[in-house]
Amino acid sequence: MNILNFFEETVQRFPQKTAIAYKEISYSFSDLSHQAKCLAERILQAGQTGKPVGVFVNRGADTAVLFLAVLYSGNYYIPIDPDMPSAKISSILTDAEPSVILCGEENKPVLEEIHYSGTIYTLDDRSSEECPVCESIDVDSPAYMVYTSGSTGKPKGVLKSHGAVISFIMAYSSYFHLGSDEIIGNQTPFFFDASAKDLYLMMYTGATLEVLPSEMFIFPVTLIEYMNERKVSYVCWVPTALAIVTQMNTFKKVLPETLKKVFFVGEVFPTKQLHKWLTTLPDIQYVNLYGSSELAGICCYYEIPDADHQPDILPIGKPLPNCKVLLLRDGVFINPKESIPSEGEDAGIGEICVIGDSLALEYFHDPEKTAKTFTVLTLPDGTKVRALMTGDLARYDAEGNLVFVSRKDFQIKHMGRRIELGEIESVADTLPEIQRCCCLYNEKRKLIHLFCELIPGCDWDGKAVQHAMRGKISDYMLPTRITVLDAMPFNANGKIDRNKLKTML
Repeated sequence: MNILNFFEETVQRFPQKTAIAYKEISYSFSDLSHQAKCLAERILQAGQTGKPVGVFVNRGADTAVLFLAVLYSGNYYIPIDPDMPSAKISSILTDAEPSVILCGEENKPVLEEIHYSGTIYTLDDRSSEECPVCESIDVDSPAYMVYTSGSTGKPKGVLKSHGAVISFIMAYSSYFHLGSDEIIGNQTPFFFDASAKDLYLMMYTGATLEVLPSEMFIFPVTLIEYMNERKVSYVCWVPTALAIVTQMNTFKKVLPETLKKVFFVGEVFPTKQLHKWLTTLPDIQYVNLYGSSELAGICCYYEIPDADHQPDILPIGKPLPNCKVLLLRDGVFINPKESIPSEGEDAGIGEICVIGDSLALEYFHDPEKTAKTFTVLTLPDGTKVRALMTGDLARYDAEGNLVFVSRKDFQIKHMGRRIELGEIESVADTLPEIQRCCCLYNEKRKLIHLFCELIPGCDWDGKAVQHAMRGKISDYMLPTRITVLDAMPFNANGKIDRNKLKTML
């Protein structure tokens, strides 16, 4: 089975139903399939199959046609942000070596600037004939590859299979009862991996995917009105996007009328802003999701009961039914039912390991990193399994939920003690005066540096923040330096831009 099998079934079930829409442009499932097959035929005429195809991603309904065209041609796609620096685009193309690129006419100057010598197609180049559905695609065939920045800053390609996508999307849609009646409000740009949940949910269930105009996210009243007009029922956004809605007091002017499910992923949702959602819209289902770029989709979830039972630190929860998630510390699995050992405050913290069919295939052109990250583990019963070592640290709470602590990269040794910077952020975030925060370590000066943005009208300085944190955290974990910013910097995905903050250390 492959992705196209379930999409073809969806097309047969809902041929005239709207599959994807952006402003006034939309495709029915039948249109989406037809347009994609006609463009796929052009790719096949170029003699390309089983190889990477670059796709310059614009925000709109056409992107789904381009992605599907690549899949129908028996190739796998690489989403590329056309607004990235040309040097980064060139680096990706040099690594992946796609001989074909799909893009809009407006993207061609970018390819000319970097002297791309391969074949370029746009939607206008599609054939008058449909290609047949490729027979050679199986569960192990690659479907798409996303490039993420590694610790070195050099983009790394993560290759994901048809089988991994199918494993995730079937478990996800079934567990959360997501069906053809959903109207999905997409926030995440299609060149980010998190958007794949929205796209494949549409293709598998027959739901309609509404691509929300990015400019509306700075005018949340207009955004909510637009969502009401389009009858959006489900969203899966980064917390920053959800927080902007409440920070700008949007709910005093307009409320979501059709929204039933609010899922969030990618970063910690500030507890104060989440509480405003919970108290204003208590009948909505709120779910905190956790995943990794080395997975298709997510692996853990935590459903928030209600505002009265909202924990100060949200767990990432328990595994989705299609996978196992374990904690490994010094080669030993941590048992959630056992008490935390007494030899140290962090003794119950371990690295998150994921086992299941949704794991990525590999890091492209990097067998050494692939072997290190996708390792073979021996389970307590002696079974050997392929597992993803996420590099994320977590612990269990009293209910057996996983609670994210920090990245291994964010674990530091300070004053002879091991410290998780994520724990410092969690404590700072509980202060009502702090809107959002980010903690970094200045290795050269041996300083714990907390950056924070305060709520409007608060006149606190760094000393006031430090005083408020004292007593809530061990003295050795108190930030040495605190910088209050007018506004926290964000990257293109709406997350706090840590690289930008590093320049301020």
